[in-house]
Amino acid sequence: MADKWQVQGTLFEACNCHSSPCPCAYFLDPTGDDCRTSAVWHIEKGSMGATKLDGLNVAGLWYIPESFTKGVDKSVVIADEKANTAQRKALAAIFGGKAGGLFGGLSKMVKHDLGVVYAKFEYKNDGKSWSVKAGDTLDVAGGIIEAPPGFGIETMPRVAQTYDFLYEKMEKTVGIADHLRANAAGVKFNVKRRSSSSGRFRYEGP
Repeated sequence: MADKWQVQGTLFEACNCHSSPCPCAYFLDPTGDDCRTSAVWHIEKGSMGATKLDGLNVAGLWYIPESFTKGVDKSVVIADEKANTAQRKALAAIFGGKAGGLFGGLSKMVKHDLGVVYAKFEYKNDGKSWSVKAGDTLDVAGGIIEAPPGFGIETMPRVAQTYDFLYEKMEKTVGIADHLRANAAGVKFNVKRRSSSSGRFRYEGP
């Protein structure tokens, strides 16, 4: 019997689709020829069995050549290098799909699982802007859409209630990613000014 696990905290995602939110989250075709997407999770509270996961970070990169329903060509997990041996094993099992739950279902759609790499994370998310630097593997910065100067509109986060399997209670703040640069295990992205959103998550399994 696999150890029970649960993780919760904040996340954001970014991809190369022209529209926000990304249509791939709704099992629709990407706006271009493919979807190059990332998600980043900061675990505020979490555990797998007796192993605590509080304060750790994880990111995922996926290359989807057509639509999500037709499968993910490449997938790689980037995990926090400050995790100890037991925590690394837990993060790999949870976010790699072997521990069941949401990621267990997602892993069945992946044709080429490129495994887990480790990096030092710098994660920031205040609900208005969000960013991460994970060593040389990932650099993302995004945030809410700012009103143009002179419009007399106060720029404030607006939470959208919408279906998205990554988010807790289906609520997220829609924005734009200034950039998404990734280079991990052969998955390389270089995207500017495209889809991004932020919110909270809670997952558990098996």
